[in-house]
Amino acid sequence: MINKNIEELFKQALDGHELPYDASAWKSLTNKLDKNIPVQSPVKVWRWVFGSVVLISITSLLLWNNLKETTNSKNKEIGKNTSQKNKPTKIDKATDKQNLISQQVKKQTVAFILEKVTEIPTIDTDYNEYENLHIDEIKQADIFSTDEQIEPVPMQENDLIVNSSIVYPTLSFNCIGDKKALSNKNATDLVLVTPSNQQLILPAKSVTFVTIEEKGYYRIGTMSSEGIFNEHTTQLVNESPSLDFNVEDLNYINGLPTLPINVKSNETTIAIYLNNKLVGSNLKETEIYLFKKGDNQITVSCSNEFNCKSSITKTVNTVEDYNLLAVNAFDPFSNDARKSTFMPFALTQRKTPFNLIIIDPSDGGIVFESSDASNAWDGYDKRNGKMATANKAYIWKVNIANPEYKENTEYKGTIVRL
Repeated sequence: MINKNIEELFKQALDGHELPYDASAWKSLTNKLDKNIPVQSPVKVWRWVFGSVVLISITSLLLWNNLKETTNSKNKEIGKNTSQKNKPTKIDKATDKQNLISQQVKKQTVAFILEKVTEIPTIDTDYNEYENLHIDEIKQADIFSTDEQIEPVPMQENDLIVNSSIVYPTLSFNCIGDKKALSNKNATDLVLVTPSNQQLILPAKSVTFVTIEEKGYYRIGTMSSEGIFNEHTTQLVNESPSLDFNVEDLNYINGLPTLPINVKSNETTIAIYLNNKLVGSNLKETEIYLFKKGDNQITVSCSNEFNCKSSITKTVNTVEDYNLLAVNAFDPFSNDARKSTFMPFALTQRKTPFNLIIIDPSDGGIVFESSDASNAWDGYDKRNGKMATANKAYIWKVNIANPEYKENTEYKGTIVRL
């Protein structure tokens, strides 16, 4: 090494080396010196001795200073390296931190999230030491990722390619009988496949009305140019509950226009409608009242646990409006008690409070009044106690206190006293 002590080098080179001794040579050399070298004065001898000492001193000093500076420089370098190894490395820039961590974790392929640690290990720190850092030392979240790129997996020929720009309509139907409008807002056709693999084309930029008629899975997607169906969404369609009902003849056994209904279904959630008005629920055997003349729409519906519904509508015709089953004439002198007085028949069968009045159309006066079904009009005018004029039509009016559902509270008509 250049900085090594020169004296030490000479010492090592000459160490152990010894010349052979020759007595005649020494004697010859002595005679020559004594003969050729003149005797010098003491002053000149001391001059040479002093100069040699000074020269040796200066040379030694220079060699010592050079050795000292070399040693100090080496010590400083060693001290610097030692302090850098023992002192925690401070990373102020995110780029330096990412490069450092990337070397420490040896380019792992999966990005991971760490928080800023209180002491970052130096580059030559063992990887296991960094790996075992306790989670308590993590304080501030930073994201580190490696510079190693993952090779993309080539797509196979049969892989499904999904075009994220396609907007698919929502398949909101779930029961047989549902009717839905499917809107295709895309520039390409969509395809709806039924459980029996029938294909329904949904043209681009259009709305298609669909009636669900099969049980099973419906699928919607697109069709490739090779005729391969690319499925996007499926929807299960459940079977609707079985339902039927029978209606019997209209009867007035209880004084009301009664229509008996018998529902046939395994479901318990049942609703009965009369002309789109709910009149009964959760009954398989019930009666409804038809107060109006003409065609009446009877609808029965039910639902199952999948919220699938079935509905059936039937039409029942009534000949006349319900008018308390009142006759239009009576004969006070008839031997038949049913024809000798006037009282609307329904009032004798129904248990509802009422008020009946008979009005003389000539002057508007009240001829008869009753609130008891057993107290019928016998033809006498209560104003004068005489029999009312024969073959004349009188006006009757009834108000009932407790009408049935959808029933009028007032009835009226004419009655002729024969």
